[in-house]
Amino acid sequence: MKLVYICSAYDAETPEEMERGRQSALAACAEAYQFGRLGGQFIVPVTPLVNFAYFGENDPAERGWARKLGLALMSKCGELWVAGENFSEGMRGEIRAAARLGLPVFSMGMAQEKIQAAIDGMPPMLDERSCLKGSDRADYTGQLLALKPSALAPWAMEPENQLWLAESGFGLSPTARGRAVYAACLYDGEKARFDRSDFLGIADREKLPDWADDKLTEFEQNMEESEEWE
Repeated sequence: MKLVYICSAYDAETPEEMERGRQSALAACAEAYQFGRLGGQFIVPVTPLVNFAYFGENDPAERGWARKLGLALMSKCGELWVAGENFSEGMRGEIRAAARLGLPVFSMGMAQEKIQAAIDGMPPMLDERSCLKGSDRADYTGQLLALKPSALAPWAMEPENQLWLAESGFGLSPTARGRAVYAACLYDGEKARFDRSDFLGIADREKLPDWADDKLTEFEQNMEESEEWE
């Protein structure tokens, strides 16, 4: 038995477009199953567009969880098959995640060169060079921190999951006995607890990708507005 993750487009704004996306994903799953059957293989195709259809499409938080669960599901698969002829941004992320997991990526119609280009264009993971020098010994209160890749689950190995806003915890202080740091992910707002040693240090703003700088600016503006209302 081979578990295969079906990667297909799902950029939808209306219920009709959502349904078309699901039907396309179902058709790709049927094609994968039939391909395996004809070749004497037992292929079990899975896709988040079908397996996680119960998540609310209009709720950004739920869409974020559906994406994470989809990547977690992918980590249990043996291969990723790309359906269709064009990329959506979500597909690009899934292909890159599969490459980081070491999964073989195959085409169900798209030119293999396009798939390889998406893999070759993967942004690197953040490392010590992405942080202010010596900041691993600084106070982390209110700072944007870079998480070590080793602190991420294998399916979450993307630089967007490495930037966290420190919120509370004894581990914010480099001299405290407590090591807990409670933080919020800059990319999607998820909150989690880490040990201080899980972080590389304070992220260097001059080296942030554009999306992160925009998110941080938005966060700072919201903080200023909140202070004005107090």
